[in-house]
Amino acid sequence: MTLPTASAPRGEAVAACLLGGDGAVLRAEDADRPFYAASTIKLHVLLAVLRGADRGDLDLAEEVAATRTVMGPDGRPVTLAGDHLDPSHPAECTPIPVGELAVRMIDRSSNEATNHLVALLGDGDARAGLAVVGEEIARLGLTATRMERLIGDAPAIARGETNEVSAADLARTAHVLSRGDDLSLTSRELARRALAAQRIRLIAAVLRAGVPVGSKSGTVPGYRHDVAVIGTPGTTVQRVLAVLTAGGTEQQATGRIHATARRLLPELTTPAG
Repeated sequence: MTLPTASAPRGEAVAACLLGGDGAVLRAEDADRPFYAASTIKLHVLLAVLRGADRGDLDLAEEVAATRTVMGPDGRPVTLAGDHLDPSHPAECTPIPVGELAVRMIDRSSNEATNHLVALLGDGDARAGLAVVGEEIARLGLTATRMERLIGDAPAIARGETNEVSAADLARTAHVLSRGDDLSLTSRELARRALAAQRIRLIAAVLRAGVPVGSKSGTVPGYRHDVAVIGTPGTTVQRVLAVLTAGGTEQQATGRIHATARRLLPELTTPAG
């Protein structure tokens, strides 16, 4: 069963943003253009969760009961099913640490973990949890990013609620997460570990052997994105590259991401072909 995600794009587009180790913009190509975020919005949930843990609002070591159902912002249960499910996710009610939910949300892009974490941010209230994520987005000064709904919330999608991001915003978010300057050591290490364990590697697939990388991708019909933290976090040689695409097939989108990475990072990538 295929569940709804987002409206189809009106045309083809590619946007990119490349940051240096200090966060300065090195290249920007239509970088402020908003795109449907797909799973890249999970980076903003991760940042909100880690800041919540550092404030003492969440305990990363606490075990909670795994679930695919949370109470939606309108007071109606949102239950994930079909292709929104991660077959490796623990069975319903199985104890799982909050920190493991956070890692699963990133490394295997678990939608169950994402919705669960949003609910936990709001102490069981998804509307409050979305507001916490929104506060983090505002704190970073992101201009195109918004998370208005849970993953797979069909009535919210029908109402026009969406999740959006730009290449500039996504690169900034990944840079902040990877550096972790104002995160605790525990939170910083979790973020870096989750990014490094990414299973859907797009930009990373064209990097030269031995180049350290952590990333987060996102794909739904019509959209395919990736953001990669390349090199050792916190150093001047680090680069952060976000590439967002709309339109075309998944294979075409992957080709555009690879071509953009090779063009903007020729010294770190393998030759085409």
